[in-house]
Amino acid sequence: MTLAFHLGRVYTLSLAEILRLFRRRGVEFEIKELFREVLIVKTVQELDIESLQKRLGGTVKIMQIIDELTKKQEEDYLNFTVKKYFSVKTLSQKFLKEYKGKIQFGISIYALSDRLNLSGQNKRIGMEIKKTLQEENVSCRVVVPEGFSTALPSVAVTNNHLLEKGAEIDLLVSFKKVYIAKTLTVQDFADYGRRDYQRPVRDMRIGLLPPKVAQIMINLAEYDPKEREKGEYVLDPFVGGGTILQECMLIGFRGLGSDISKKAVDDAYKNLEWFRIRYKMPPGRFQLEVADAAKVSKTFPDKKPVAIVTEGTLGPHYSETPDKAEMEKNFEDLSKIYISAFKEFKKILEKGRTVVSALPAYRLPKGYISFPHIDKILKLGYTIEDPIPIDLQKKYSFLKVTPRKSIIYDRKDQVVVREIMVFKVK
Repeated sequence: MTLAFHLGRVYTLSLAEILRLFRRRGVEFEIKELFREVLIVKTVQELDIESLQKRLGGTVKIMQIIDELTKKQEEDYLNFTVKKYFSVKTLSQKFLKEYKGKIQFGISIYALSDRLNLSGQNKRIGMEIKKTLQEENVSCRVVVPEGFSTALPSVAVTNNHLLEKGAEIDLLVSFKKVYIAKTLTVQDFADYGRRDYQRPVRDMRIGLLPPKVAQIMINLAEYDPKEREKGEYVLDPFVGGGTILQECMLIGFRGLGSDISKKAVDDAYKNLEWFRIRYKMPPGRFQLEVADAAKVSKTFPDKKPVAIVTEGTLGPHYSETPDKAEMEKNFEDLSKIYISAFKEFKKILEKGRTVVSALPAYRLPKGYISFPHIDKILKLGYTIEDPIPIDLQKKYSFLKVTPRKSIIYDRKDQVVVREIMVFKVK
C-alpha cells in the first residue's frame, strides 16, 4: 500500500507516534515523501486503515495514493498537470463512492515544499471535475477549503459526508510530481470531544491533557502488543482527571492510577467510571489510590505495570511569561517531586521498560526554557529514547526534536507548555 498521512499541527510528535506504532506492529515501510504535515509511505503489508486511524492521536487523515503524475515543468500550474487525468471513467472507478443521490466531493491540496504557491488551485480543479461530471449528467457538488487554506479539515470532510456520498480527492504536490490520492479515513473529532468535554469532572486548575496527546504518549511507550491484548497494567502516578488511563483502557490496557490529592483521585474515579460505562467496558478495568508518587511502589505491591505514562504537575499557570528567577524557583520546587518520583519508578519497572512523561517548559518570544534537572534523572538509571531516528532528523531538518531528544507540545496561547520525553530503564 502507498499511504499518505496528514499529520497533526505538532507534526514531529505525530510522526514519532506513527514510527513507534509501525515498529511495534512489525510494519515494513519506505518513506517516499515527508514534508512537515505530510508523510507518504509505501508499506509491504496491507494495513487495517480504520483501526490505524483510531489508534493514532496525532493523525488527521489517512489517504491512499492512487496515481503519480510527472510535471512537464516545475513551474506548471497544477490544474494543467491534472486536467486530462480526471475523466468520468477514472473518477467513477478510482475515486467516487457509488451513491444514488447527489455526489459530494472535496478537493484538498498539500504542498511538499514551502516554495510552492498552490492557493486558488482547489476551486479551479474542483470546477473542472464538476463540469466533467455534469457533462455526463451526474448531479454533483464540490467542497473546497475556506480562506487561505488548501486542505479541508476533518470537520468539513465529516460534516459534508464526503466519504459516504462521494470522495475527498487529495493532490500532494512537489516540484516534479503530483501524487493523486483519496481519503480513506479522518480523525473522529466528535468522539475526541466526548472523551474530553463530556466527562463529569474537568478541573481547569490542574491542567487538562487532551485525549489525543494522552493517546500519543501511550503509543510512544515500549510494550509488546500481546501485553495490551492480555489487558496488562499501565501506571499513571499523577492521575489528575484520569485522561491517560481512559485512553489506556480504550485500547485494552487496565489502568493503575494514584495522586497525592484525594480530590484528584475522586474526580478520576467519576471520570473513569463514566468512561467505562460510556464505552461498554466490564468492571475492574482500573484501580485508583491516594498516594504520593514518591511512595507508589508500595501502593500497588501485587501489580507490575508494563509502562508508566504520566503528566506530573507543570507548576503554576501564567497568562504572561514570568521572570527568569521565578521560572528557576518553580523548576527547583518541581525537581524535588520529579526526582523522587523517578527514583521510585525504578523500583516498579523492569529493565528496558519506559516512562513517557510530559515535563514543564516555558515559552519565550524565541524558543523555550526547559526543566533543567534531566541529568539528575538520568543518574538514577535511565536513558532517553530518540523519538525520531537520527538519520531522519538529519535528512529532514524541519523536524523539531530538541537536542535532549524531546518534543515540545504547545499552543499559541500557552506560557507553560509540555515537553514530552521517553525514558528507558537501564
